[in-house]
Amino acid sequence: MNTIQQTKADVFDFINEKLETNDQVINLAIGNPDGKPDSCLIDTLNQYMQKETTHGYGSFDTTMVKLLRKSVADYYNNTFQTSLDADENIVEVPGTKVAIYRLLSLLIKNEEKVLIPSPSYSVYTKCVELLNGEIIYFPCCLDNFSPDLSKVSEEEWQAASILILCSPGNPTTTVLSHEFLEEVIQLAKKYHFLVINDLAYAEINFTSERIPSILAIDGAKDVAVELYSLSKTCNIAGWRIGFVCGNQQLVNQLKHLQFEIDFGLFLPFQHAAITAFNRLPELASKTIHKYEERMDYFIQEMKKVGWEIQKPVASFFIWTKVPSEFEAMTDKEFVSYVLQETGILFSPGSGFGKNGEGYIRIAMVQEMRIMREVVVRLKKLFEDKNF
Repeated sequence: MNTIQQTKADVFDFINEKLETNDQVINLAIGNPDGKPDSCLIDTLNQYMQKETTHGYGSFDTTMVKLLRKSVADYYNNTFQTSLDADENIVEVPGTKVAIYRLLSLLIKNEEKVLIPSPSYSVYTKCVELLNGEIIYFPCCLDNFSPDLSKVSEEEWQAASILILCSPGNPTTTVLSHEFLEEVIQLAKKYHFLVINDLAYAEINFTSERIPSILAIDGAKDVAVELYSLSKTCNIAGWRIGFVCGNQQLVNQLKHLQFEIDFGLFLPFQHAAITAFNRLPELASKTIHKYEERMDYFIQEMKKVGWEIQKPVASFFIWTKVPSEFEAMTDKEFVSYVLQETGILFSPGSGFGKNGEGYIRIAMVQEMRIMREVVVRLKKLFEDKNF
C-alpha cells in the first residue's frame, strides 16, 4: 500500500495550500453546502438525541438499520424505477467518500486496473493509488464532457476490473443518459468488470427530467453498485450519511468489512435520514431553488463583463473555461491570480485530471449576500486586469 506522500497532488492539495496561506477567503472551491438543514431534520435529530436508547453503537440496533435500509429501497424503487431489496442491495456508510475507499479496498488486491474518465473527482484517483491499483485514464467528449467510451481500447476493456463513473459529473456536471448507462452495463457484462457509479448529486437537477440511476438498467445489479448521498440535497454534509446500493455480493462484503472496522451510523442520524427520505422531494425542491438562484445570478452578471458561462443541468457546480481575457494563463495561474486579486478561490480544472486543463470549477455554496460581493470583486478584476 502506498503512503499519502506517494500519491500525486490533486485539486484538494492545491486548495489546502491556498487556504493555509490566505486569510479571509471566499471559498467557491469546495463543494461544502452552506446553510442549516431543514427544521424537520433538526427536529428529528433533537427528538432522538433526548432518548436514552439512541446513543449506543448504531450497527447493533438491527431494527433501526432495517428501517433505514427499507426507506432507501422504497425511495429508490419509487423514484428511479429500480428493484432493490432492502436486505440484499443496500448498506449505509459514513459518507460516500469513505465508501469509495472501502469498496476499492475490497476490489483491488493485486494491482487491478481501474478505468477512470479524465477529468473526474480526484478522490477516485487517490484511493486507487493508495491501494496500489493501476489507473487507465480515458478522455471525455469535448462538447459535453460525457466519458468517451470509444476511446477505450479493446486491450484496456479486457484488462480493466473496475470502471468508476459520476453522474451528475464532478467536476463536469454532465448527466449520463439512460442509453449511455445501458451501454456501460453491456460492456461490463461482456468484459467482466464492475461499475461504481457515483450519484451523489442526483437530486440537484435544474430540468424536469429525472437523473437516471444505473441500477434501473436491466441486469445492472449483476455488475454495478451506486453511491447515494443525502449530504448535498439536505445540507447535512457533516453528518456523514451515505449509501451503497446494488450488487448483492459486493454490498454483503462491504457489510462484513464495516462490521470489522466501525459500529455503524449514530442512531439519531439514522432516524433523521428516514425523515429525509420521507420528505426528499420537498427538501430537494428547496435546495434546487437556492442553488439555481445563485447560478442564474452569477452567470447573468458574468455575461455583462464578457465571461460566457453555460448553465449546468445539474449539481451545484459550474464547469467552465478560463475566460478568454485570461486565456494566456493556465487554469492554476488564473485561479491563483483571482485569489490574489479578489480573495475568491475557485478550483483549477487540471486538479481533476489532465483533460481538465484550461477549465475551472466554481461551487455555488455561498449565500446570495456573499455571491453579490463575489460579482462586485470579479467585475472589478475584469475591468482592471492588472497583469
